[in-house]
Amino acid sequence: MRVSTRAIMSGYNRNLNKTLNNLYSSQNRVLTQRNFNSIAEDPSSAARSFKLWREYSQNADYIENTKTTQELFDSVASSALQISKVLSEQVNEDALKAVNGATSQEARETYATTLRGMQETIVLSMNSSYGDRFLFGGASTKEAPFELSDDGKLLYRNVDVDNPENKEVLEGFMEETLYIDLGFGMQKTNDGSINSESVFNTAICGLDVVGYGQTDDGISKNVVTLLGQMADVLDDENFDEDKFKKLFTQFTECKNDVADFAAEIGTDCEFLENTVTKLESNQDILNTQIISLDQVDMPAAITDYIWQEYAYNAALKVGNSLLSQSFIDFMR
Repeated sequence: MRVSTRAIMSGYNRNLNKTLNNLYSSQNRVLTQRNFNSIAEDPSSAARSFKLWREYSQNADYIENTKTTQELFDSVASSALQISKVLSEQVNEDALKAVNGATSQEARETYATTLRGMQETIVLSMNSSYGDRFLFGGASTKEAPFELSDDGKLLYRNVDVDNPENKEVLEGFMEETLYIDLGFGMQKTNDGSINSESVFNTAICGLDVVGYGQTDDGISKNVVTLLGQMADVLDDENFDEDKFKKLFTQFTECKNDVADFAAEIGTDCEFLENTVTKLESNQDILNTQIISLDQVDMPAAITDYIWQEYAYNAALKVGNSLLSQSFIDFMR
């Protein structure tokens, strides 16, 4: 069967175009350093790439959320440690002498002034803020939570922390939540509420630090008010040693509670630090997977480009040979 020149040229053109397309594709991979630049080139890899990029973006958000929360809790820990330090270091020899009744009236008045200074220092620390957020306001973060009234009462979000009638309201403040998703797989319960184990609570109620309520003897469980009560006893000319001892015993308990809170916050800070490390490690893994999927192996890509260039040049030489033979055949 005789093969016509037209059939030969038609087949040659198809193969030449295919070789040229392969050369263009290999050249494009070298220039862009990507395995594919459109979904059509590799639908399967493109789908996997989109999934990995989505996970990468979500993980980046989790890292940012966790680092912000970590900085927030570092500020809380700093304030708690400052308060604990004030309570520990300001309880000096004068206080112990006052407990034992071996302090002069002048010395007691001086120490009473120190205690009232401690009150103001603690309230200032409890009204600390991070950015535009007050640290110890629970779910209310836009206004300073604590206020020490002129008559010595401590108010938390305008509620007297020592009034027994406010117990239910204060307990409600203690149960407030401000959840943030740190990548634990946030879930909802059957009733539609958020599963607390799948998120992190950033609401910090200042009552956890300074306490609230009263003992059966009417002694404040709130360290700020308690300091004022101690100062009042010290200022009294008829110094009641037994009453001061009771106040001092409660003060020691409050001081320990503040130290315990600082330790708990320290545990939270460590947890957040470990979470950041875990998320950053996961980010590296995702980045490695994305690179292996999206980006070419440059040595292999360059080798393929050189080979495709060689194949194209060879095809052109074959074309020259075909054209020459066809012209001679025509002349014959």
